[in-house]
Amino acid sequence: MKTKLGCALVLSFLMIVGIGCAQKLVSESGSAEPAVQGGQSPNPSETKVDLGTMNTQAVEVYFADAQVLELEKKEQEIEYKDDSEKYKKTFEALQNNTDSDLVSLWEKVELLSLQYGEGKVTLDVHIPDEAKLGTSGELLALDALTQTMFQYEEVESIDILVDGEALDSLMGHSELEHPIQREP
Repeated sequence: MKTKLGCALVLSFLMIVGIGCAQKLVSESGSAEPAVQGGQSPNPSETKVDLGTMNTQAVEVYFADAQVLELEKKEQEIEYKDDSEKYKKTFEALQNNTDSDLVSLWEKVELLSLQYGEGKVTLDVHIPDEAKLGTSGELLALDALTQTMFQYEEVESIDILVDGEALDSLMGHSELEHPIQREP
């Protein structure tokens, strides 16, 4: 009788220990993950974002006035991970005007790619017909881009390609240098 009771106690103890050690949480994907002790259990529905690598910066962006006669500076905040993304986000800020009294001269221009290396920003853009401007608009657009990008001290030059080609003119009106150099 004592051996049966002893065996039952030992067996019960082993089952309790075995159940405790074998407990695992099952995620929504169906994979088993070890149970977390002494803290909050992981929530698989939460998206993990590494906030430590995101940078936030206020940038100066240039837009045209309502008559498209002169540029006005507006400050916008951008978030980026690295330098290449910083310049891309700056260009996107140049396209996205939040002030109804100002006009974005780059709004309808499609950015195909942007590369940065050795002080040079290279933009490859597609300019649909509805994005093309007259001579003064084209000059203002180039000024808006150069003033916006040259705010970064490390940017020494900007090269603008249209559909992958280094054209003589951005929109057919004024001469386009390859690359545009920062003025001293």
